[in-house]
Amino acid sequence: MEVPVPAQRLVGIHSALSMLCYLNLASQVVGVEQEEKDPRQWLGGSGRSYRLAHPQLGELPGIGSRRQIDAEALITLQPDVIFMGWGTPQAADRLQQQTGVPVVMVHNGNLTSQRHRFEQSLNLIATICNRRERAEQIKAFIDASLDDLHQRIKGHTSSTTCYIGGLNFRVAHGLLGTSRDYPPFVLLNAHNIADAITPPKNLIKGRFSMAAESLIKADPEVIFICASGASLVHNDLNHPAFAALSAVRNQRLYRIIPHYYAASPDTVLAETYYMATILYPEAFADVDIAATADRFYRFFVGAPLYREMAELFGPFAPFTAEGRPSS
Repeated sequence: MEVPVPAQRLVGIHSALSMLCYLNLASQVVGVEQEEKDPRQWLGGSGRSYRLAHPQLGELPGIGSRRQIDAEALITLQPDVIFMGWGTPQAADRLQQQTGVPVVMVHNGNLTSQRHRFEQSLNLIATICNRRERAEQIKAFIDASLDDLHQRIKGHTSSTTCYIGGLNFRVAHGLLGTSRDYPPFVLLNAHNIADAITPPKNLIKGRFSMAAESLIKADPEVIFICASGASLVHNDLNHPAFAALSAVRNQRLYRIIPHYYAASPDTVLAETYYMATILYPEAFADVDIAATADRFYRFFVGAPLYREMAELFGPFAPFTAEGRPSS
């Protein structure tokens, strides 16, 4: 099915809406999934940078849920194109047949091994929607940010063993919810203990639940805690075996702001710089994390959102094991 170029009336489903916002196309979106209209959950209208920056998206007509897109609602809205961020080609073809609207598959990727997929998708959307200049700006900005990271850590070594806990995948997880090949750790050449663990076969974008014995044996020196699992992590840290971990005893627990897997380059970059201040303190001594995070949010979604994100989840800061998050 031929896609009209430049497309004017847009829909982004299954995480594609974020990329439309990065490309300054939010004003051309005509409908959103119900989850984007729900202010009660961070996986919905609250806690995602592109939604905080564009609250008007929550007022648009609904097009069903992520699990069940409403083809009739899409037909009524008459979009020029539907961008689908995840799913099978068969699902895309089926939706296209049901609606008579071209469905284009894209991919959020990440900033490491899947960066090429993210950039290819940006290029595709930009071509269809006449945003080539903005796509080039995004790629150049990411290049410059990663180059700065690499230049700062060049010549510095960090033998500190680290770990990320509290990550969401399908459901909330406590201290044992972790990830292999975690993008911020990869970007910083960090010693993620999870990379040395033989994981389950069915990983969800690298994420899995580590065996308690493996974490205790590895005993990482620094533990980062994703705020989305903070309450569960606090419960876990009441267990004597976890309370005996070096990072807990030495008060080297640090809170990070959650992101939707690796699909939020603004929050991912901010998190990476914060982790860098912990793992490479001399090389990142000049970094003001609030100002740095706002620079990323302002570039990608047009608004300095760090204060709002910190109010929702707590700031990038030390995490106390006693259940009283520090500020």
